[in-house]
Amino acid sequence: MFANNTIKGYSISISRIMRLGLLKMMLLCLLVSTARAQQEPYQTILQRISTDLQTFVKDHDLAREVEANLKNLNPDGSWADINYTDVQYAPLKRIKDMATAYIRPNNKWYNDATIHASIIQALQNWFDKNPKNKNWWYNDIFYPQAIGQTLILMRNARVQLPVGLEQALIQRMVIRRFRTGDGANTSDEALHCLYRACLTRNKATLDSAAKYLFEPIAIVDGKEGVQVDGSYYQHGKQQAIASYGRVFAGNSVNAAFYLNGTDYALPKDQLAILVNYLKNTFLQTIRGSFYDFNVRGRGISRKDSLSSGMGGMIEKIKLFDPENARYWEASAQRTSNKKPADYGIIAGHTQFWKSNYTLHVRPAYTFSVQTASNRTLRTERGNNENILGKFLPDGATNIQRSGSEYANLMPVWEWDKVPGTTSRDYPDDEGATIRKDWGIPGTTGFSGGVSDGLYGVSCYDLNYDSVQAKKAWFFFDKEVVCLGAGIKSNSPEPITTTINQTWLRGEIGRSPIAKGEKGFWALHDSIAYIFPEGNHPEISNALQNGSWYRINQFQTKTELKHPVFKIWINHGIKPDHASYEYIVVPGITATSLKKYDRTMIQILKNTAELQAVKHNGLNMLQAVFYTAGTLTCDGASLTVDKPCTIYIKNLNAAVPVLYIADPAQGNAAIQVQFKPAGSSSPKNITCNLPVGAFAGATASFKITE
Repeated sequence: MFANNTIKGYSISISRIMRLGLLKMMLLCLLVSTARAQQEPYQTILQRISTDLQTFVKDHDLAREVEANLKNLNPDGSWADINYTDVQYAPLKRIKDMATAYIRPNNKWYNDATIHASIIQALQNWFDKNPKNKNWWYNDIFYPQAIGQTLILMRNARVQLPVGLEQALIQRMVIRRFRTGDGANTSDEALHCLYRACLTRNKATLDSAAKYLFEPIAIVDGKEGVQVDGSYYQHGKQQAIASYGRVFAGNSVNAAFYLNGTDYALPKDQLAILVNYLKNTFLQTIRGSFYDFNVRGRGISRKDSLSSGMGGMIEKIKLFDPENARYWEASAQRTSNKKPADYGIIAGHTQFWKSNYTLHVRPAYTFSVQTASNRTLRTERGNNENILGKFLPDGATNIQRSGSEYANLMPVWEWDKVPGTTSRDYPDDEGATIRKDWGIPGTTGFSGGVSDGLYGVSCYDLNYDSVQAKKAWFFFDKEVVCLGAGIKSNSPEPITTTINQTWLRGEIGRSPIAKGEKGFWALHDSIAYIFPEGNHPEISNALQNGSWYRINQFQTKTELKHPVFKIWINHGIKPDHASYEYIVVPGITATSLKKYDRTMIQILKNTAELQAVKHNGLNMLQAVFYTAGTLTCDGASLTVDKPCTIYIKNLNAAVPVLYIADPAQGNAAIQVQFKPAGSSSPKNITCNLPVGAFAGATASFKITE
């Protein structure tokens, strides 16, 4: 990008760099160093890493934290409050914090001899103890990365570390087995390989680091990493968009930033893959500054795990992709809370057919659905994390307006009532405990949906934990229609469908339940829930208690109590062909709700064979055929010869458009017959569908004479 810029004899102090804005600082870092990067990349890369590590440091807060840790440091360089037989982040993080404070001119501990001695003592103690964790990730990723970062920071120190200690620690960064072809884990390991290469000025190590940092930026169908639909796999065919996909994105952007202008710069074709993933997938899952809980994997059980903490990622990508500068700027403003959650949002609807994930985005709200199939893996529980997340892939619906609706609420969730799911109502959360750890496949072949990029319909043929149901979601502009049919179970517990479970915020409005009244509505936190066919829900605003430890055994056991808004439908014990219908209308007031025109939505069918909705205002028809069959509506008819999801746009126009997909991903063609209202002759369409890696994707056809 800056290959033609030549800057000679230019220098700038670290203290001045810290006073510059983030983007200017990164840009300056690239400009200053690019001229020499081709000939001498090691110092260039080290300086970029060092600057990056200090970008968001708040010196006052850091100094106070370092002071507290220094007081508790034993003479031998250990900390009494740390169990070194099962050590995790703390020691190396504290050492890195001390190193950061020591080299920063604006910090209280700058060039302090006491802290320098403490850094040496703590590093020597770590080296001598050589702690190991039962979880390989700490040993092979976190420990080498943290050591490398500390050593890089200390290269800026007025008084360097003892050469022997630094060399010993560099050698300790070498891991026994490098995991190639392992997606985010590969880039994680390659990152500390990059640190080591620059610390030792070793070309062979740098060659290897650059190769494997960029290796995951590729699309290989079915392999871990970015998929052809833009989603992300890790630990097998498991959706991991903002768990391991977050690591992949962060490492890839960092690597592109560190290596820009050198012989190791990110190739353009891989840059295109990275930009597409960030722009059209990853950042779409963040509402305001909070992730959709459906994309966090087992990380949903960690405190603050829904806080996106984008940091400098967006600022860095701006440097490599000025084409989309307006998009990156709007994203940066939203995720930093400088602008509201709807700032710069562009409406869109994406069906990720490889990962059974649906993402519906509007300026007023985000609504997503996560399901599983026998082609994918259920949301994992591993390393004693996500202990109660059994039902997360069974149609969980994430509904966000501000983005913070679910943030840090998971310790007190009732986990057999995950929003959107239909499940057994156990007497306690033990029923929501996952009995196995990794690699549990889904149980249905029929899971997916159809999309035109703006609207769509998704479905899930639920058959799990002795509960069966046909579940479907119909996505429009102002509303999402949620249907369930064929609900049955022989289990002894009641079966419930949970509509939402979120932070209690303000009053709960509801329509009066009059004798013989058919419809019902509830309103909470600017989201309305309309029940057109009765289905009077149960609503709770009670305090719920729990702890982080009960869902993640690495977290605190402190008991928490929070007020929770919870709304669900009770189908009773041993239901047979029970059903539900509800409409979610986000971004509405009580006054607007009373004026809301419910005639815009026609629920045409809700059976175990066919679920269909017509939106009169948008002039569109959406349907899920679980078997071959015919749908009639206002004089029009639609017939299919195989199960499918289908959507007709411009329904009553001269040239309607048909969108179709096969959720089972097994058919190469489906025959469709459509007879418009008022027409005497039906239109017969042979819908040839995508196959191979694109099986399950949407195909479109114009319905002409």
